[in-house]
Amino acid sequence: MVSLAFFGSHPLGERCLERLHDHPEVDVSVVVTYPRDYDGWWDGSVHELAAELGYDVLTLDGETQVLDYPVEYLLSVYYPNILGPDLLDHPSELALNLHQAELPRYRGSNVFSHSIMNAREDDYWQHGTTLHVMAEDVDAGDVIDREFVEITERDTARSLYEKTREASVELFERQLPNVVSGEVHSQRTPQSEFDGPRYFYNKSSLDGLKEIAPEELADEGREVELYDRIRALDFPPHEPAYTRLDGRKVSLTRRNYE
Repeated sequence: MVSLAFFGSHPLGERCLERLHDHPEVDVSVVVTYPRDYDGWWDGSVHELAAELGYDVLTLDGETQVLDYPVEYLLSVYYPNILGPDLLDHPSELALNLHQAELPRYRGSNVFSHSIMNAREDDYWQHGTTLHVMAEDVDAGDVIDREFVEITERDTARSLYEKTREASVELFERQLPNVVSGEVHSQRTPQSEFDGPRYFYNKSSLDGLKEIAPEELADEGREVELYDRIRALDFPPHEPAYTRLDGRKVSLTRRNYE
């Protein structure tokens, strides 16, 4: 039996927690997530699911109480806080994160948007999801395994998010037996061994990109660039790209350009 502390949110967090619960050799000692009444933009609640499954549940401000639970693994899936060294060093085996982008190519935030905006110039039409060892530097730990989906010229940030979620479930199901057996240790690959461009984006990396002036839209040399940018900012229910016409804000989504 493997003991584990689960830190997570979003529908992907729910699906991973369900698979942990169903595994006969996994003991989820504690779950850390948003408060039960948190109003996120996504559907579902890891908090409610964990409570229904009978697990101890902590909220974000009580995350350090995990130190009271002796666990072999810590697993993070869409957890919003950056964990400090005390928590990262707490599990006797590994602290793992399921990152919704290809490492080491994309570290940080807003990965779906930037992956779309970079695809054409880089001629790199795929987006990844990565199970990796957590380190004090964000998204910098050893890679365990990756899975990929295609980026198409019709994808939006939201559609890419949804495709990546399914790939992440597949990746998690593939690696869960290796976590239980301990074979996950032998799969560690330092990020220094991977080739290719590397990007790091912080949470403010999309600031200032959403407003597109009418004269920019009329620039015949920028149609493709702006189409990609509009798709990359199209993530309902968040505000999409927009322009202003006669004092009115007009939303811009991919459908405007079909």
